Amino acid sequence: MPADAVLADLLAVSMTGIIYYTPIYDPDGSGEVVDFTFVYLNPAAQRMMSMPEVPSVTHNQQWPHSREQGTFGFHVDAFVSGEPREYNINYQHDGYDNYYRLAARRSGPGLLVSFTDTADQPRSPVEVALREAQAREQAARAETEAQRQRLQDILMELPASMATLSGPELAFTLVSPGYQQLFPARTMLGLPIREAMPEMVEQGHIEQLRRVYQTGTPFYGTELETWMDFAGTGQPQCRYFNVFFQALRNSEGLVDSVLNFAYDVTEQVEARQQLLQLNQELESRVRERTAALQESESRFRIMADAAPNQVWAVNPDSSIRYANQAFLDFVGVSLEQYVATGWAAYLPPEELDLARQTLEEAIRTRTMYGLEHRMRRHDGQYRWLLAQGAPSFYPNGDLYGYVGSAIDITELKQTNEQLTRTNQDLDNFVYAASHDLKQPVNNLTGLFEELRHSTSFGNPADEQLLVPLIQDALQHLALTIEDLATLGQAQQVSEDAPREEVSLADLTEEVVNTLEPQMRAARARLTVDFAARPTLAYARANLRTILLNLVGNSLKYADPARPARIHVAVWVEDGQPVLVVEDNGLGFDVQRHRGELFHLFRRFHDHTEGTGVGLYLVNRIVQAQGGGIAVESQPGEGATFRVRLGRG
Repeated sequence: MPADAVLADLLAVSMTGIIYYTPIYDPDGSGEVVDFTFVYLNPAAQRMMSMPEVPSVTHNQQWPHSREQGTFGFHVDAFVSGEPREYNINYQHDGYDNYYRLAARRSGPGLLVSFTDTADQPRSPVEVALREAQAREQAARAETEAQRQRLQDILMELPASMATLSGPELAFTLVSPGYQQLFPARTMLGLPIREAMPEMVEQGHIEQLRRVYQTGTPFYGTELETWMDFAGTGQPQCRYFNVFFQALRNSEGLVDSVLNFAYDVTEQVEARQQLLQLNQELESRVRERTAALQESESRFRIMADAAPNQVWAVNPDSSIRYANQAFLDFVGVSLEQYVATGWAAYLPPEELDLARQTLEEAIRTRTMYGLEHRMRRHDGQYRWLLAQGAPSFYPNGDLYGYVGSAIDITELKQTNEQLTRTNQDLDNFVYAASHDLKQPVNNLTGLFEELRHSTSFGNPADEQLLVPLIQDALQHLALTIEDLATLGQAQQVSEDAPREEVSLADLTEEVVNTLEPQMRAARARLTVDFAARPTLAYARANLRTILLNLVGNSLKYADPARPARIHVAVWVEDGQPVLVVEDNGLGFDVQRHRGELFHLFRRFHDHTEGTGVGLYLVNRIVQAQGGGIAVESQPGEGATFRVRLGRG
């Protein structure tokens, strides 16, 4: 097989992004590199960067913040020095928000860059809700130690690795069972972290906790490398964690402790590192040992047999040409037996047709092959595999076959199921905690009213100052807990609510009646246009929540200088209904706030009451049904929300 064909196959099948640049020099003749031109992106790079194979823009045009973030300087250094360079960056600009690991080296007249990202670890919105809810609950729990103990007991039951560290010495004051399981041989409770975990002093983690304690600014860490004697054997081990450090404040608003959430992602990181190393080794060996077709085929088989993951090759008619030793060990037969029986004997019947059709379609269109499917192992157990393959061609353009790999992802799928259960537990916690705190807040309100009527202030000025402040604080706390309770209940039922034919006119009238006081206050007039779809097949409670929150926001953020005008309509785009709510209110800078528009507790105007739960809840309901939301707005020019409702 020709060396160029093998290299092209490897670049196409590689799960590592590859970019080849050529430099752009300063026209003043100084020889300074001022930019790079894209020459080639392999499929993985195209997918991760959302770019074509040969982009028309330059490096700095695509990433304007590259200079200030240091990535451009890294590329220039690698090209000018001619030495291999590596670089890690958490890039959060120019439409990107991810952690990247890069390796670069000068190759001929250009620069070759290999990179990976960590987009496989999404953060749960419920996790963010839990953390922010805890910050608000601190104020209520400060009134009584019994309530604080109640919440602490609930936290101790969470299936997450969590601890709180208090005071300047960051002493452990709470350690969850999940956190203690990470260090079964250590005593931590009551000890400063430097004493409980002396290994962390030189690794920077304690300093980061101290910065959160000193500044109150939260910290998110992705795949932090941590060397500790986890098992208590005297031998340090390396593990990787996704962490979240959140400052906790006392009743006076001062930071007195730090909340530490940690998720062990060691297996995912090591699996990716092993795969990256394997890809690099395969690429290196192929570049060095592919002088002729027969020689490259032979050497490819030698390398593939030494690979820990499964490597396979098929002919243009989808018949098996080759399987490496790892593949044969998996199915428990020789290559001759596997070629004779075919892969159909090892797939479940219900998945066989899909696998065949997917491969045949890839061969017909000469495109990448990819599929998750189960396959019977030699012990009779079915395992989940992620199979990917790319077409290879003869020099004349004829299809030579498909070469690919398969990775056992059974444990990863189990991990995802466990995370789903964990998220559900967190949802339940938010729901339970918000309900448990309702009565104590009501009691506090009643006690304050009793004290107000039975106690007199020595200084009337103090009464005029303090009483409204306390009343506002209690009202805001009750509103926050009520919104959390509504949020928790909606999250539990929104996805399973039954569908029914809902009259949009009747539902809108019901919403307007509910908001009648706000309508009068805003001097509002509401118009509708449901000619395209007078009724919708949707969960009525969900549709009412969507419409109530969007119309309610139009009234809440109406411009006091003019009567409010709200228009509600339904369009049909690509056969799917689109709910439109348009107003002439205050509006906001949608370009500036687009990334945080649907975050929990995020608000863009502070002159009215509210907690920022409404848009988060609407977005969650819509996304759960496969829909989405588009927003147009400018300050002073109102806002328009277009909601693709999905399947309902």
